[in-house]
Amino acid sequence: MGTPLLLALAALLVLIAVPASRDLFNAMRTQSERNAKRRLVPIRIDDDRDARMRRNRDPYDR
Repeated sequence: MGTPLLLALAALLVLIAVPASRDLFNAMRTQSERNAKRRLVPIRIDDDRDARMRRNRDPYDR
């Protein structure tokens, strides 16, 4: 009598725990993606060679 009751209880706990843990993992992944985007540093890429040379030139080099 005790074994079927324990199996039913275990099945009920699994049915409750699986969706809850999936939601928890999704929330953790979303948070880590948000933190990763926050750590990104914007950069500017110039294809104009002259502008790049003017910007990198030392003002005391003239």
